[in-house]
Amino acid sequence: MHREAVVWSQRLVFALAIATLLFASWSETPRAQTDISGNWRPLPRNQDGSGMIGDLAGVPVSPGGRWRAESWSPDDFDVAEWVCRPHAWDYSLEGPLSAMRLWADVDQATQEVIAYHGHINQSEQETTIWMDGRPHPPANALHTWSGFSTGEWDGDTLVVTTTHLKETYIRRWGIMRSDQSVVRTRWRRMGTYLQATSILYDPVYLTEPYIRTTMMWVYDPALLMGPYPCEEATETAVPRGNVPHYLPGQNLLPSWNRAIVDDFGTPYEARLGGPETMYPEYIAKMKAFPRAAAAPAGSTERGR
Repeated sequence: MHREAVVWSQRLVFALAIATLLFASWSETPRAQTDISGNWRPLPRNQDGSGMIGDLAGVPVSPGGRWRAESWSPDDFDVAEWVCRPHAWDYSLEGPLSAMRLWADVDQATQEVIAYHGHINQSEQETTIWMDGRPHPPANALHTWSGFSTGEWDGDTLVVTTTHLKETYIRRWGIMRSDQSVVRTRWRRMGTYLQATSILYDPVYLTEPYIRTTMMWVYDPALLMGPYPCEEATETAVPRGNVPHYLPGQNLLPSWNRAIVDDFGTPYEARLGGPETMYPEYIAKMKAFPRAAAAPAGSTERGR
């Protein structure tokens, strides 16, 4: 009798140990994840660049990316194909109209999140982040402004991988990303704050990953998000069949003019961009570059 009691006692201890481990494993995983649902109001932040139109400093553009930017003309926005053309989701995150709503699809049987959905004020772009482990479509599948996104948790950070994007701009003055780009966005909620770190990989127009870390929102359950209507209109008459562009060496944007300096006195060579302009060590190299004389007041066109 005593021996049977000992055996049952050992079995009970073993069973309790297993149950404790299982409970700890089950309860620890959800704690690492964070609910990103809700209404999010953007905090003021600076967009990339000095503000000089055409500036590529800090962007790891490839030679092809630089040629693409140098050939770009602002008159592109006036052609019929660009009327009511939306900003892509990943660019809209950085813009001034980035008020955002996020919500989840939850499987009622398992209480697991199947997908997150997002709506952003800028151009009323929307996205779906699939959380159920489905694969990305084949390379020749439809490319859209929001692309195809899947997500997975890295601790308390939601890591989103987006493919199948249309070509669009990184900055609105000719710096483009190709339709072969992949964007990885790390969403992290810290109390009532939400931060997005975006990493852009583009084998066509970039030589290295391009990282943005300035995107931050604050939770605001009372946030009102109005519509973003766009009515087609002809603002500037562009002849049919005309494709606005600049030939090499003929771009009239301020950044491509050696005789014009920005508010920071940035040398012309730095404004050409490239991977080395991303790093602090480039500052020492900039000091050796010749500097243009300050341009007369009102002679430059500034913009974001």
